[in-house]
Parts: sequence; C-alpha cells; structure tokens
Amino acid sequence: MLALRSILVIDALDTAALAAARTTAADAVLIDLAHPALHGRRTEARTSARRAAQAIAKAGRPVIARVSSTVTVEMEPDLDAVIGGWLTAVMLADTEQPQDARDADVQIRKREMRAHLTPGSIRLIAEVESSEALALLPQILRAVDRFGAVALSVDGLREDLRLGSRALALYDHAMADVAIAAHTARLPWIANVEHHRPEFAALPARAHDFGAAGVTVHHEASARGMNSLFAPDPTEVAIARAIVTEWTAVRRRGGWSGVVAGEVLESPVTDRSVDRRSVRRARALLDQVEAIEACERAE
Repeated sequence: MLALRSILVIDALDTAALAAARTTAADAVLIDLAHPALHGRRTEARTSARRAAQAIAKAGRPVIARVSSTVTVEMEPDLDAVIGGWLTAVMLADTEQPQDARDADVQIRKREMRAHLTPGSIRLIAEVESSEALALLPQILRAVDRFGAVALSVDGLREDLRLGSRALALYDHAMADVAIAAHTARLPWIANVEHHRPEFAALPARAHDFGAAGVTVHHEASARGMNSLFAPDPTEVAIARAIVTEWTAVRRRGGWSGVVAGEVLESPVTDRSVDRRSVRRARALLDQVEAIEACERAE
C-alpha cells in the first residue's frame, strides 16, 4: 500500500525543488517527465530525474515518476532513466486503454529484470484524464496486477471535455466513477490538480468526501495541510483493528460473521458487522495507516 495523502509534484528540470524535496513533509515525491514544458530538453530532464530520484529515495521519501504516454515514443526512454531500486511507482500519463496498462507493465518488467529487481516491485499508477479513460477504467484496472493506485487528472479532464468554471457537478461525477472503480479493484485513488483555478479551491475536500486517499500538491506549504485532511480517522482505525481481531476469533470458531460493538470502542456509530467485506475494508485501512506511519518515521 502506498501512502498518498500528499504527493509533491516537481518538474524534472526544477533542480532546486528536487534538492529540497529530500526533506519534504509530503508522503511521496512525483518527478514529472511527461510535462509538455520538457519538450526539447528530455535528455537533460531524464538525467536530472534519475539523479534526484536516487537522492530523494536515499533520504527516505518514496519516489514516483510520471512518464510519457504509451502512444508516444518517449515512454521507454523515460523508463530507462528512472527505473531502479530507488523507484516506488510509475505514473503512466494519459492511461486510456487496457492495452496502455499492458504495454507499460511489460516495459517496466523488462527493466526490473535488468536491474535485478523483483518483478512487480515497482507499482503502476493509472492517470485518467479523458472521458474514454473514465468509461474504460474498470477494464484498465483488470488488465494487469501491477496497479498500486489510480490518479484522476482534473486538469486533463477539463481540457478533454472543454469544461467551464461551472462544471463542478461533472467533476463530482468523475470522482464518483473513479471511486467506485478503484474500490472494486481494492486500490486507493488520488486527485491530480495542476492549475489553481478558483473553481478547484474546494476540490481536495470534495475528493476526501468521495473517499480519495490524497491529492497532488505543487508547493511544500500545502503538504502538511493535505496530510491532515486525508489522515485516517482514529475512531475508524480503532474499529478496523477491532474488526480484524474479531474476524480471527470468528474464523477460529468456524463462523463467517460477527459484530463489533460501537460503544465498546467509545465510538458514536452503531455496531459494525464483521464479515469478509468489512474485514477487507479494515485491512486496507490498516495497510494505509502502516504506510503513512512509515513515511512519518522517515521525516
């Protein structure tokens, strides 16, 4: 499980920001190799990204590399530059078809083997930025078993659908679609927002309401605020631990269901059922807590 409350996005050519990222409060650092501003300077950007990824990982921060789409000729050179034992995940820009995920998986696996890494150790994050990708997201997430998360590009969706400032209902619709597909695939999802448009000011809170694990940030000052917003609720964490403990007892008795009493946990909620579905949710939450705690220990 990846800790994704705040993901600090840095252009691969922004050497000052990359150096400062070694001490970021964000859960992860995303080095962007797919930004249009890098056109014409890709060799320089890849060299910078590789050097920075190694240094940031050595400092204890997870590193994600955003690489070019599979429909370009740039994805494989991007992967050549960044894949190594220091990389946590690859975010695939403009993931639109199941075949995009399959192609990326094959190319990542080849480079894992060359680097003597365990195949599958580098996770894949599908970046959804079009209506077609939204429609095909369930199939995309079934295409490979490497996925570690889903990212909804709010700016990409805005450009694809030519949305204006009053299209907030459509962003809610997109977040709902991603939330359902990601939950079905047992994956966390994040909202990726590049531009600070006025209509996007409330988007992190809306993403939180839709169950997102976190959002991208572009300034260090935003990281701690997003960490706080997306921190797991302590009561829910306590309930999750109780559910897992009760499930162990239920299975020991040969049963398939049980109950955790809300009042025992000093919780204002009603009793919680203990069954396969609630245990899956509880374990996913506890995995998220463990990943977050690992990030905070590294600060």
